[in-house]
Amino acid sequence: MDNHVWAILGHVLLAAFLGVVGQLFRVVVGLKKESDQASAAKQTLKDRFISQELFTSLGIAVAVGAIAGVLAGIQNLAGTTDTTQLTKVLLGFIAAGYSGTDFIEGFMKNALPNTPAQNPTPQNPPLQNPEKPAPPTKP
Repeated sequence: MDNHVWAILGHVLLAAFLGVVGQLFRVVVGLKKESDQASAAKQTLKDRFISQELFTSLGIAVAVGAIAGVLAGIQNLAGTTDTTQLTKVLLGFIAAGYSGTDFIEGFMKNALPNTPAQNPTPQNPPLQNPEKPAPPTKP
């Protein structure tokens, strides 16, 4: 393959990575908020942490960052020497990962039916099949 193709692919991958960096800022804030809520409910963060949500949000951030890289025409930045412009574009990719993932997750929470989390807690018991009765509890 042509070196120009590899340069473009490298820049799109950089944009995807920077999208994840932006999402990681959200993760830190979200973990702090979740930790505070867990403390208030006398639970541990481990009881409330859902790893699938973390990996899904990071996957969305990869896609958002890559799309931002493609839409920005990042291939044009390969030869730029203007560091101010380059810094603004790279910070823009981080912002795209942060805000784009936030927007998509917010939209999906509103668009999809509200289902309880997969991690059962006393406040959020596991789902039961309505046709199959729950097993008897021990007294």
